[in-house]
Amino acid sequence: MRKDNEGNKIITEPNDFGMCVYLQLKSEDKKRVIGVINEANRTMDIFRDREKHLFRKGNAYGFNNYVLENATKFDTIILKDSISRWEVPVKFILENGRFLLFKQQGFEIQKFVSLEQLEQFKTI
Repeated sequence: MRKDNEGNKIITEPNDFGMCVYLQLKSEDKKRVIGVINEANRTMDIFRDREKHLFRKGNAYGFNNYVLENATKFDTIILKDSISRWEVPVKFILENGRFLLFKQQGFEIQKFVSLEQLEQFKTI
């Protein structure tokens, strides 16, 4: 578990495939799933509900910046939603993602990558 200056936590818990990564905000009791790390494949699986998670104004998905910058057990994000699947290098997100209008403190900071940018990594 890691804690930021705002009192938010990044929590990892082992599972059958590697480990599940959660964000728990100081203001909430519920943990939010960030993704599941598959150590054998060096990937992190992230599942999104396009209706709920796609940032409409930027037509983009957000990725937890802290988790990506500190990744040692995965190199690729496997992003899935109800329509598509992408295999995106972490390096691409860090170098090409943008910080948008959301909170910019602690573990809540996200890098956003547009669906247009993700298109080159689409597998389905």
